Amino acid sequence: MASPVSTTQPPPASRARSRRQPLAAAVLAALPLLVSAQQAGTQQNLPRAIVEGQAETPAREPAAVGDLPGATLATTPQAITVIDGEQLRDSGAKSLSAAIRTSATVADFYNTLYVENLMVRGFLLDNILNFRRDGLPTSNYMPIAFENKERVEVLNGVSGVVAGTSSPGGLVNYALKRPTAAPLREVFVEVAERGTVTASADFGGRAVDGLLGYRVNAALQERRPMSYDADGSKIFGSGYVDLRLPGGWLIESDLELQRVRQISVPGLGLLDGDGDGVAETLPPPLDPKLNLNNQPWSLPVETNSAIATLGASKQLGERTRIAVRALVQRIRTDDFLAFPDGCSTGPNYVYPGLCGNYDVDIYDFRSEDERRNVNVLDATAEHALDTAGFGLHQLKGGLRQTKYYERLPALQAYNFAGTINALAPTPLPPAPDPLTPNTNRDMRLREAYVYDAAQFGPHWRAWLGVRRSQLDRSSALSDGSEAVSLSQSFTTPWGALGWQSAGTFVYGSAGSGVEIETVPNRPDVFSNPGAVLPALRSKQAEIGIKQSYGSGGLATLALFQIEKPSADDLPRDGGLVERVSDLKEQRHRGVEASYAGRLGPNVGVSASLAWIDAEITKSADPALIGKQPTNVAPFAAALRTAWRLPTNLALTLRNDFSYAGRKAVTRDNSVELPSYWQWDAGLTLVAGARDAYVVRLGIDNVTDRRYWREAPTQYWGGTYIFPAQPRTFRASVAVAL
Repeated sequence: MASPVSTTQPPPASRARSRRQPLAAAVLAALPLLVSAQQAGTQQNLPRAIVEGQAETPAREPAAVGDLPGATLATTPQAITVIDGEQLRDSGAKSLSAAIRTSATVADFYNTLYVENLMVRGFLLDNILNFRRDGLPTSNYMPIAFENKERVEVLNGVSGVVAGTSSPGGLVNYALKRPTAAPLREVFVEVAERGTVTASADFGGRAVDGLLGYRVNAALQERRPMSYDADGSKIFGSGYVDLRLPGGWLIESDLELQRVRQISVPGLGLLDGDGDGVAETLPPPLDPKLNLNNQPWSLPVETNSAIATLGASKQLGERTRIAVRALVQRIRTDDFLAFPDGCSTGPNYVYPGLCGNYDVDIYDFRSEDERRNVNVLDATAEHALDTAGFGLHQLKGGLRQTKYYERLPALQAYNFAGTINALAPTPLPPAPDPLTPNTNRDMRLREAYVYDAAQFGPHWRAWLGVRRSQLDRSSALSDGSEAVSLSQSFTTPWGALGWQSAGTFVYGSAGSGVEIETVPNRPDVFSNPGAVLPALRSKQAEIGIKQSYGSGGLATLALFQIEKPSADDLPRDGGLVERVSDLKEQRHRGVEASYAGRLGPNVGVSASLAWIDAEITKSADPALIGKQPTNVAPFAAALRTAWRLPTNLALTLRNDFSYAGRKAVTRDNSVELPSYWQWDAGLTLVAGARDAYVVRLGIDNVTDRRYWREAPTQYWGGTYIFPAQPRTFRASVAVAL
């Protein structure tokens, strides 16, 4: 694919030298000492559990994101993707965007370098209600640290049975690392990109005669990403403890603290080639390292976050278990960005997009001391009931309350600073005065639910669930004006029927979910900025088949249809629009197929395919009915292979391939992103006494292809395009002490 000659130059050598931070030097200098310490204590080493030449889904294990009693991955009537810790390490994933590259059903959406967004089955996930941490709701308005995550679980589809209120695309659950039965002492060092250095430690075990378990993770990172002028840093620490008390009680608690400072990288846009004020031309891929947030006054986004949980559970006999858990999350953000948005230098004003000569307006955005708080209280009870003649029932019921508070500064800055050319950016004067009022939001969600997983004879299983949700929301401008309050109640039923025999599981399911919408805080665009809108109900039907194999491999096939209503915009006086609930609807039909397992004793394979027929079936603009929603690929595929090389060394060669079909950029589908593919490769060496060392080498985008990877239309109407990252190298070593 041809690319234009860019006038953007890399940072001068003097700047690159200045970025060699003391942390990198200290970590690299300490590495020989760590190795020496490990050799001195070989007798105390913990044997490493390394799976070579294999890429398997734990088919016999449950996934917390499914939340159904008595169901493993191979026997749950849901489509679930699991990305385990070893896969994250092997792929060098430090972000959600990198983690999901091996899944065809999950895609990026406006993924900058700090807060990330995902699409599942073609729908954007809600950052408040579609993310879980060990099954409890958590806000995704923060960078995710993978150091204390055992795996990432993705539930595809409408999730009303698990979460009464959430976007229909699916749920993401971060499963935490637990205390280990044997002592664990591991340090990890990685060098990547243009000098990114990560150092982390992982300690676990049990004490006090096994009554007390602990898991401690810590990490430091100096970030030098491939994008120019986008430096960052991270400090992270977490601790998890459990206490086994007399009487069968188990007390569990964890604390996670993180501070991230990161210059963000905004997207680009289409070009107005004919000067009519409408951007309709897709530019050829530009330099992927280009960062338009590089003004002298550009500041890093700083996020300070804390999450704490406390839970108690007790096994009552052989058939009953009760549990209560609480979660508290606090996020404080200072958000800064030199934001490219529209163009005012052409014959007609362009929005969204750039002028035909690559001119773009830059706005000085500043919003300090943003606070987002989440409080969750959850109580559950499970009971196994054997009813003679009516099968075996596993019952689960619970109560949950989730409170979300969003408190923003009274005023934010979003001021025009000037116009630059994207191919040759120039300094502009800052415009930092806070002039735009913010919107504060409150939400309280109270849920009561019950599931029944019934088994009838050796082959048939049925699941019935219902969740009652009371949703109370309010919003108001920071001065107290424009207050809006809504209170709604919903019942979201869900049911499934399954048949199982000799490793084969066939199922059908149907259910609904509820999602919320809020008008963006853009008074320059909307006549009702920041207002909460009535929640709407989505529906899904799904049939599927799963085949498990003796080696642990699992093949799945699922067919689904989702109908999702949403708000749309109506023109109002003064050039503004009003966002009105239930004016739009999308219907997504699709097929998902996957396999994870072995192809011979030394080759592991993980493959997935996704076909999505996405269509707008209702719109305030009749011309859009029948069109494809933006940023949704009709076909996507991913393949991972892991080959244990036939040598005396424990060497495994990994190759990852990903493909996505053409994506609509504009609502009328007149502009599309071309289809693309990418190849990533890696090599893993396990060595030392009792496999004490794991060395990983990796290359992302081996062929250094330039292409546009996504074209999200943000909720306020702006359409942006993001390039693929260039060829990136990394090297890491993990040492078990």
